[in-house]
Amino acid sequence: MGVFYKWGAGRNPDHPEIVDAYDSTLVTADGTEILDAAAGAAVVNLGHSLEGVGDVMAAQADRVGYVSTSHFSTPSVESVAEKLAAMTPGSLNHAFFVDSGSEAVESAIKLARAYHVARGEPTREAVIGRWNAYHGATLGALAASGNTGRRTVYDPLLRDWPKIGPAYPYRWGHEGTPEEQAVAAARELEQLVRREGPETVAAFVAEPVGGASIPATRPHPAYYREVRRICSEYGLLFIADEVMVGFGRTGEPFACEGLGVVPDLMALGKGLSAGYAPISATMASDRVVETLEANDHPFQHGHTYSGNPVSTVVADHVLDRYTEDLFAAVRRRGRRLETALEPLTESPIVGELRRVGLQVGIEFVADRETRAPFDPDVGVARRVYDDALANGVYTYPGGGSVDGQAGDHLMLSPPFVVDDDAIEAIADAVVSAVNRVADAEGRRTV
Repeated sequence: MGVFYKWGAGRNPDHPEIVDAYDSTLVTADGTEILDAAAGAAVVNLGHSLEGVGDVMAAQADRVGYVSTSHFSTPSVESVAEKLAAMTPGSLNHAFFVDSGSEAVESAIKLARAYHVARGEPTREAVIGRWNAYHGATLGALAASGNTGRRTVYDPLLRDWPKIGPAYPYRWGHEGTPEEQAVAAARELEQLVRREGPETVAAFVAEPVGGASIPATRPHPAYYREVRRICSEYGLLFIADEVMVGFGRTGEPFACEGLGVVPDLMALGKGLSAGYAPISATMASDRVVETLEANDHPFQHGHTYSGNPVSTVVADHVLDRYTEDLFAAVRRRGRRLETALEPLTESPIVGELRRVGLQVGIEFVADRETRAPFDPDVGVARRVYDDALANGVYTYPGGGSVDGQAGDHLMLSPPFVVDDDAIEAIADAVVSAVNRVADAEGRRTV
């Protein structure tokens, strides 16, 4: 939700004022400590007050604070691009830097369009997304999103691009094994492409693991293998939005790697600087970039602060901290958090507790048998959030996952450095909060 600040209006009483932070802890102006169980917005992967960031940022600002990357380069932007090419899977060897996740998705959309124009297929312009997905606040990224709560006001400004259903196994109606259900769900994309006409479709965009809209949803890997086949067969580019789940959140460097697929374009952000500077990137495959170059079709796109020296030197420092040892710790701490939250599996208002790496999604339901969601006016997710925050734990609530309006959930995505004591404290606060909300709704608690 957007927040306005006005001179002389005083502090918003609903927003605790944070004056300090360390590891997984936020400190308010009155000295209250709050456990950050969401890493801000799944951003602060490496914890608050990461050693060395201030030093490299200050040193860079003292030397070169800004150059236009349309005309100049810097050592740090070259280094970050090289490291990203080495980290990302397949032939995603080309980095285009921007400033936010929304801009990274927007850049991917424009790259997909430019690629098809360069290769002589100018009728390909549609970007197929999924309902209940969120890819960013800019108009192109929002048009590809299916999060109706964020779209509705701006619908008249958005391209009417087609959508398929979400990758949401808990609510799929497909028959068969998890693999058969996954293939059936993915084939919705093929049916839609054939109906629209492949010659009109430029790309398909998806989060390989669900983010804030439907947190921690991950179908059987057959889903994305089928998506990859369909995109290749019909000439679409596959855009993987890893803004939230990239850089180890799933226990792998990138979520696509755990699914065994390589996209044509990948949007990255958040963890790229771990929250210490605004920077994001769109990774493009050799095929996409070489097609533009071979056809003398420059990519006409950019932003003033794209690839600026201060942000890139921070990202360069941060990327060195992403190691296999850290990813192993993410997997271990994720398992521990899931175990600590296990009482929720018996809660009368929890339909599903799901986890991927160190990301947990808790879905609230009014009826566990039918999986019926709560009326949005009941505000279950917000009430659980408020209760946990009152007890010193900040979480990430959400809604609309079922039909755009109904569908309450809570996401937990703490910093990767969260220790065992903090994990237990997070779980205790969340379980207690769910119990109190269930009691208030007249339900049996766990």
